Amino acid sequence: MPDFTAADVKRLRDATGAGMMDCKRALADADGDLDKAAQLVRERTGAKMEGRVGERTAAEGLVHAYLHAPTPGLPPKVGVLVELNCETDFVAKGEGFRQLANDVALHIAAMRPLVVSETEVDPDAIAAERSFAEKQARDEGKPDHIIERIVEGKVKAFYKDKVLLNQPFVKDDKRTVADLLNEFQRTSGEKIAVGRFARYQVGS
Repeated sequence: MPDFTAADVKRLRDATGAGMMDCKRALADADGDLDKAAQLVRERTGAKMEGRVGERTAAEGLVHAYLHAPTPGLPPKVGVLVELNCETDFVAKGEGFRQLANDVALHIAAMRPLVVSETEVDPDAIAAERSFAEKQARDEGKPDHIIERIVEGKVKAFYKDKVLLNQPFVKDDKRTVADLLNEFQRTSGEKIAVGRFARYQVGS
């Protein structure tokens, strides 16, 4: 007799988005262990599912609080609240997801982003950045045919400095925060997103 129930199959389907037969086979191979079955499903169907992740909604997740004390033994001076979203509470309760939330919050504490994504940047701020970069390039006598490239480079640098997803990850600057989320997304098989964050610092 299989060591799992119809409710287990439904729970696994809800957690992974995989088909019923894929879930039944994974549960059978994992002797009813939901965590192992979920990993099997993602290993077997990950490539097929990855293309559909962007179309799904990440409406579950958690709010993580991080406190940073610059001097050991003294009170914290920086605090971060971050909402990290996924598709199911099955993933949200996992240790890996909680560690990801802590890494994102730690990064926010250290790197002080202003917004989550480029779409949240004030258009007036980008217009001002473009205007300043163009004026600076012209004042330096740069030829017209390269001014646009200079301006675009300045805007890209602005996003890299101020936008959370564009910033190099504080623990590994060869990856951006977006890369970090995408890697966990591929592993979990679920859409992963930062919903919002707030950063607090004593005296500012």
